[in-house]
Amino acid sequence: MTGLTALRLGGDRISVRVRRRACVVAAVLAAALAVAAFGSLAFTGELSPADVLRTLAGHGDRSDEFLLYRLAVPRLLCAVLVGVALGASGAVFQNLTRNPLGSPDLIGFTSGSAAGAVFVLTVLGGGMAAIAGGALAGGLATGAVVYGLTVRRQARGYQLVLVGIAVNAMLQVLTHFLLTRANLESAMAAQVWLTGSLNGRGWEHVWPALAAVAVLLPLLAAFGSRLAVLELGDDAATAL
Repeated sequence: MTGLTALRLGGDRISVRVRRRACVVAAVLAAALAVAAFGSLAFTGELSPADVLRTLAGHGDRSDEFLLYRLAVPRLLCAVLVGVALGASGAVFQNLTRNPLGSPDLIGFTSGSAAGAVFVLTVLGGGMAAIAGGALAGGLATGAVVYGLTVRRQARGYQLVLVGIAVNAMLQVLTHFLLTRANLESAMAAQVWLTGSLNGRGWEHVWPALAAVAVLLPLLAAFGSRLAVLELGDDAATAL
């Protein structure tokens, strides 16, 4: 097949087919990520580029090490890991819906997660773990509703998107209603959570995100070829 290259590992015992274009794109994106990461460390904080390079090489003083490894690097890793997870989830949804508009925020899963988290934060007054659980429960419930409204009608990709848009609008109304009924402190905390912030992110936030990405991305890569079969249509995918 054009565009494919056989990559042999361990002599000829293991052979993996890779797409040359995908490898080139991944390499370019990795290089751009490295440049952006260094720029975020060197030009948006209190350390100069020379201080960052010196500290990374192990020759920085204690204050530079504290600023870099205790404050800047955890925020950077949180941003990268969350970005990787969001990008992977978007790719999965586009395959499932067979529609380039089929992203989690458009279909309503993001709004469902937000509504669940805001409910826990403003009504139940839960902590970080409870808010994360509420977001997960809200997203799963939204997925069940969208699936239930479309599965019996054998909806196509664009129909699933339309149902998701309607559900997304209703969930946004619910989120705004919860915010208007909450006290000022809870509403401000919920708004920060909805907007997203890397402020105060530390190593205790990096490890859970790293564990999730390390477990789920290999599974996604292993089953990625099966997701591609969905592009052939429901009947062909079921037969295969």
